[in-house]
Amino acid sequence: MKSVFLVFSFLMIQLLVDGQVIRKLNKVTTLQMPGRAGENGGTVAVHGRTRNYYATIAGNKTFSLAIFNALGERSSPADLAVLYDVRGLWYNQKAKTFYANGFGKNGWCKYVMDEEGIPYDVAPLFEGQQQPFPQSSGAYNQKENVVYFLKGSSAVAYDGETGKELPEKRKLIKVGYTLKKPPPANFVADTISNLPGYNNTSLIYTGLSNNELGILNVETREIELYSANTGLMSSRLQLPPEAVVREKLNFAFCNGVYWLYDAAARSWIGYR
Repeated sequence: MKSVFLVFSFLMIQLLVDGQVIRKLNKVTTLQMPGRAGENGGTVAVHGRTRNYYATIAGNKTFSLAIFNALGERSSPADLAVLYDVRGLWYNQKAKTFYANGFGKNGWCKYVMDEEGIPYDVAPLFEGQQQPFPQSSGAYNQKENVVYFLKGSSAVAYDGETGKELPEKRKLIKVGYTLKKPPPANFVADTISNLPGYNNTSLIYTGLSNNELGILNVETREIELYSANTGLMSSRLQLPPEAVVREKLNFAFCNGVYWLYDAAARSWIGYR
């Protein structure tokens, strides 16, 4: 009994040293994508009015775009195409439609939708690579109308109205460091190189106080949340053993749900 108590005490001390409570995520929703083409999930975004999910397959403008209700039931035609080589996708409340950033120099576009919310065309917004890397997937801060992209250990900010970079709004992510375990005095973040062991194309913006920015650790199979103000890790979310984690794309957040794409099942799986 004494040894058990000592082990428990050690674990509790470690928890206090790290200053972290690891919360386990559970599967809550499945979005079954139609078609067969494409091996990478682009993103999942939510419509600002209907609250329907819009899920994409990345890699080609002919790949699938599918619309689902809150229960995961698809309401769009099976042959609906994404119409644009999409990476990030977000709903612009002012424009009442979805904006997207594309692969490489494809730039950004906005969707033209019918009365039922079915996209039937895209309109170019900004030409050229308005993002750090060709595969970068944008994460939207609706409150400030800013789109964040992951570049090394920083969240680079772009203006949602002009597509131009906003250096003053860049957020540093002090990867692995917490309030209880701060970086050393001589700490210098690498804001250029890819983060080893992490998904390097996609970060998430949650809008949750002190947990605004999130990155996917593919080695520990955890989603790490960071404070936009301090850059320090504030939460760790443990994924179930069966969750599929990838080093690029296939990772999103919307409507309070964390999304990972399972290519073998051709499904976006939602965790909360």
